[in-house]
Amino acid sequence: MSAYIKAKGICLDVPAFLQREREASGWLGLFMGAAFDPPKRRLMRLLSDIDFELHEGDRLAILGRNGAGKSTLLRVLNNVYQPTSGTLEVNGSCQALLNMSLGFSGEATVRENIYLRGIAMGLKAAFLRHQVDPILEFSGLREKATHRLRTLSSGQKMRLGFAISTSVQNDIMLMDEWVGAGDAEFMAKAKDRMQDRVGGAKILVLASHSVGLLRNICNRGILLEQGRIIYEGDITSALKNYHELLAELRARNVVPEVAEEAAGGAQVYGCAETIRLEDGLFVVKGWILNSEGAVPGGVVVEVDGRRYIADRVEHHSRRDVAAHFGLADDRCGFHAYLDIPGAESVRDLGDSIQVFGGDAPERADAPLRVAPGFTTQLVNARRNRTKAKQH
Repeated sequence: MSAYIKAKGICLDVPAFLQREREASGWLGLFMGAAFDPPKRRLMRLLSDIDFELHEGDRLAILGRNGAGKSTLLRVLNNVYQPTSGTLEVNGSCQALLNMSLGFSGEATVRENIYLRGIAMGLKAAFLRHQVDPILEFSGLREKATHRLRTLSSGQKMRLGFAISTSVQNDIMLMDEWVGAGDAEFMAKAKDRMQDRVGGAKILVLASHSVGLLRNICNRGILLEQGRIIYEGDITSALKNYHELLAELRARNVVPEVAEEAAGGAQVYGCAETIRLEDGLFVVKGWILNSEGAVPGGVVVEVDGRRYIADRVEHHSRRDVAAHFGLADDRCGFHAYLDIPGAESVRDLGDSIQVFGGDAPERADAPLRVAPGFTTQLVNARRNRTKAKQH
């Protein structure tokens, strides 16, 4: 039987206890107020009139600011929360990468926690018996199998949770942000497994602030605001509506909430495409944007471990990039002008250049992708320099 998700008129109300604001003259007044003026119970609506259908082949992006209801909707789809009204039909085995520590016990051993977490996922003990060794091997915790979970580091716990959660392929995958954990070696294994599981899933629902990830993986999108779907359509149109919403909020001086994981602000993406020397300055050309659809202004180039801040950054139209990411502002192309002492041509730069972007030069720490043409320029310059030395 085919896999599908059908949500019809879903609403979710949860109780909240609100305390009336009052001024207390001291500790006695504070305690007396707490004793004789208890908080009042109120129902808060987190989701309202959610309607959509997903069928095999659908890759749905859930867009919206923090607090818009993305994670709440994922938990409703995973039956963590029961809708207050409306109907939800989910057909097919479901794998949720939402809380990978669910079912863990700090006092149980690593091996025992594989069973606890697996059973919390709905797996059978007989199946888990054959999965214990592969899970320990994948997580790199074979030597810790008999240790209590509380003795593990947070990174080791995350690796264990990921290994258990992705040990089986399911028809439907629900994800809150792309999962990444551990050192570089484990990250490489985790990335391969994630791509394999996503590719093998019949339906994917992904909530993320990573514009590039959503654009590359998803074919559909819904935009949530205050628990309501305000747009549904193809991924490009959905991203465009998301960016327009954020642009409107910025115009009204309402600061959009961005991903908590992105320290210091929104995530930055971009590509350095060419580099050349003009009037004594090196010019790096490419495009840059952040997860809010805005255009960051900081560009830094690192050469042989030394960082050089662009003297100025000029922005220009890149309709191709704007159309691809559904941007409200197409001026995401940039020309960054830099003075690099001691370098008189591109061949003097070597081939170990890295380009970083950020909202400001002092926060330009997001590596930009380097286009093949950019790398070719550097490699050719190095070859020319080598030939010149030989002659």
